[in-house]
Amino acid sequence: MNLLQKISFKLSPTLYKVGQNVHSLLFKQGQLRSIREARPVRADGSWVPWYTYPATEYLSQFDWTECAVFEYGAGGSSLFWAARAREVTSVDRDADWVRRLQVQAGRNLRLLLRTTRREYVAAIHESADSFDLVIIDGHWRHDCAQAAMERLHRRGILLVDNSDNFPLVGRNLREEGFFQIDFSGFGPINNYAWTTSLFVRCDAGPNRRSEPNPIAGLGMTVGPEDEP
Repeated sequence: MNLLQKISFKLSPTLYKVGQNVHSLLFKQGQLRSIREARPVRADGSWVPWYTYPATEYLSQFDWTECAVFEYGAGGSSLFWAARAREVTSVDRDADWVRRLQVQAGRNLRLLLRTTRREYVAAIHESADSFDLVIIDGHWRHDCAQAAMERLHRRGILLVDNSDNFPLVGRNLREEGFFQIDFSGFGPINNYAWTTSLFVRCDAGPNRRSEPNPIAGLGMTVGPEDEP
């Protein structure tokens, strides 16, 4: 602790601790830079997924080098996973966005442009292989979750971002025998908290009594009929 910090702590220990918390989020986690640049990045400018910080930290602990990843919704997360996994397939419906990402894509990242709902959802079936990780973070999430279950490896993980806004997706997956693990908190860019959830095939654990409801979240629910 330097002299200025010591003085600040003596003047107001509470404000000092609050300031440290803000500093950790804005600078150590990199949220300030992500807000300024309007893209999900760390403090050093490297890409991170647009998930909650707790989810990204948890996922970063694992060795993904032999894993195949499929992603509904391309973005900074596509580049993040391509740097870690054996192969990544990402589908998006925005042609300009796909072209921008393609410039940065390596040989193990396959970007698919599928503009209609049917083509977008069915993109996961274009590969004969199963996937170790399937990420649902784009359009038509209810339909994508159904398709994802068919191509997920039996020991694979299904990730649903913004799961607090899509409670029916989580409910349906739980009814299919998945166990839901929530990571609620802040993340890049946004000025509110949300939930990134992982789903694994497991019948262990107590029955769930409520849906994700992050403190300082939006409190918004999106049903299948509301999806564009």
